[in-house]
Amino acid sequence: MPAGLVTAWLLASALLSEPPPQCPGPGRMEERAARLQAQMRRLERELEEAAMASGKDQQQEEEEEERGDWRRWSALPLAGLLLLLLVLWACPRAVRLAGGVGSVPQAPPAPLPDPQALACFYERSVRLPADEVSRTRELVEGFADDLLEAVRSVCDRELDMELEESIGVGSLYENWRLDRPLACDLLVPFSPPEPYRFQADLLPPASYRPECPAYGTVRVLVPGPDACLCGDTQQAREMLCLVHGHQGLVCCPDLLWAPTAPFLSWSSVMRWFQAALTKAWARISHKYDFELCFQDLECPGSLRIRFRSSKAVLFHLCPVVQFDGSDMYLIPGQGLPRSEWDTGRGLPGPDQDTAWTLSSAVYEKRFLAWAAKRLPSGPCHLACLQVAAFLHQKQCQLSGPSGLCQYHLKTALLHLLARLPPEAWHRSCLRARLHDLLAFLQRALQAGRLDHFILGSRPALPELGVPACLHSAQPPNLLAGLAAHSQLLGRALHTLAEMRRNAAALVREYGPHEPQVP
Repeated sequence: MPAGLVTAWLLASALLSEPPPQCPGPGRMEERAARLQAQMRRLERELEEAAMASGKDQQQEEEEEERGDWRRWSALPLAGLLLLLLVLWACPRAVRLAGGVGSVPQAPPAPLPDPQALACFYERSVRLPADEVSRTRELVEGFADDLLEAVRSVCDRELDMELEESIGVGSLYENWRLDRPLACDLLVPFSPPEPYRFQADLLPPASYRPECPAYGTVRVLVPGPDACLCGDTQQAREMLCLVHGHQGLVCCPDLLWAPTAPFLSWSSVMRWFQAALTKAWARISHKYDFELCFQDLECPGSLRIRFRSSKAVLFHLCPVVQFDGSDMYLIPGQGLPRSEWDTGRGLPGPDQDTAWTLSSAVYEKRFLAWAAKRLPSGPCHLACLQVAAFLHQKQCQLSGPSGLCQYHLKTALLHLLARLPPEAWHRSCLRARLHDLLAFLQRALQAGRLDHFILGSRPALPELGVPACLHSAQPPNLLAGLAAHSQLLGRALHTLAEMRRNAAALVREYGPHEPQVP
């Protein structure tokens, strides 16, 4: 025991052993002084003995240290091995999610706002007025019909594509649009000039990247079940084959598919479409009291209407090819610019110029309309999607991109609509369904898999007319791109957890404010 500690212990014991002082007399004072002197002498002797004992202990400790040095150095490899095993055990579980399996331990989710505050927040800050949405759709549809008719009038019937009637899809037509200015998405099916026709074929999944739901090609064919007209030697002398030019015949350079025959290049279609829209607007611009301009040069069909009052309306015209006579369409790689569409938009495929992305937007709109008829009056399914998209948008503005998009949220909602009973979507269940939507998306991220809703076998779906080759196919994984990178998947999970934690604060900030009492 160190000398200082011994001294403190002896002094404390001497002081504590003394009885409490009283008013002493002269004789007792002398006795007490003698007793204290005797105790001081005893303490000095004990201190000397303690100092001698501590010197011996210190010498023994030095000898033990010399003997223990070799033991410590010999134990270093074992300690290093144990430390390495400890680090590997404590490594984040997200590393194991790189293959799309496993789970990340999550803290208990923060509670969502109460139903009344959530409903008031939705009415004040999220829901768009129905009359404004209806007026915007009528304006865009009427103008788009006039513009497409002008395109037909400026096109060459023997060389250019033939445009059909436009089809409205997307959030504005599914009634869950969030942002202003409002934007309409219109698919414009087109076909080749006579006597040619299109044949859309799906590419095998192994030929393109996992981030893309599906790819297909558009092959240009001529009438005849067996062979092309160029097979007739007598007719071949009087005409040029515009499809099989690569086989030795001359191909007309004015046709869109000439450089990539017999396949159709979507970049050539987009360039032709932009030029045709420009000519059509020049022909009809005198009829309208607003400006029309291209808002995105990388997406030629993205147009902006600007009125004199500075109000703007956006709409997107996307030329598409019908797949197998169904409502499934092949869209160009840069045909639709926003995140509410398939996650594979614009990603390179086996041949980026001839690989078109498969879109099921029409079937998704049809399923939402079918589900709305089964749900109670004033259901909360669209409000649930809008609130989740709003919270995700605000959270991404705070913490940066998450890797998720509105199409992921919409797909999660479609899965829940097919699984839960209709009565679960009553307007009073908004908070519970929002919790289910976020929990479903969290489980999908932890598993690294979110199946496409339309593509693949879905026993709970009604007869929507999906082609058999797509209805029975393996559903693509919309999270394959995130699951292949553990860092991106971890960021998405973190953003989702932060969105849940900040939901109450965002609802208070953007919801109705209570008047302050003076």
